[in-house]
Amino acid sequence: MKRIFNNLICAILFFALMLSLGGCMSAGGIEDTNGEEDLSLQTITDKDIIEGMGSTRFMSSSSNSTVNGVSKSVHKAKTMSGVLELYEDRLKNETLDITVSCEITKGNARLVLIVDGEIVHDFDLNGADQSLVLENVSGNVSLKIAGESAGYAVSYTVK
Repeated sequence: MKRIFNNLICAILFFALMLSLGGCMSAGGIEDTNGEEDLSLQTITDKDIIEGMGSTRFMSSSSNSTVNGVSKSVHKAKTMSGVLELYEDRLKNETLDITVSCEITKGNARLVLIVDGEIVHDFDLNGADQSLVLENVSGNVSLKIAGESAGYAVSYTVK
């Protein structure tokens, strides 16, 4: 009888733990409120993108490689809410040559290049092989994606 009681208590505690963890995983996302066809952000602002948000929720995978001085990365997320920095570097009077491919599968998103706290370029959300060359770049450079319940695949190369 004591063993059955202990097993019952363990099962109840395990169930309560799973419920609380499940609640943590689903809470905090930013809902897509403008429909499937409209990919524009509704909640996240330019300031949020530039300065970063307090938290970003995502389940993703990424891979990075460098061959002959060319850095290539691939990032994928099933669902992401918040702002994620995909690439960051500090340049001093250098040429930045970046090529980006992006596919948004759900939600709202924005993919931007930032130089010293200023958004200098928005990439197409469903575009392949988008190239951007900036000359004489000095300062902090970052590629960021902002998402509201967004699913995405982004690949980029930096020369």
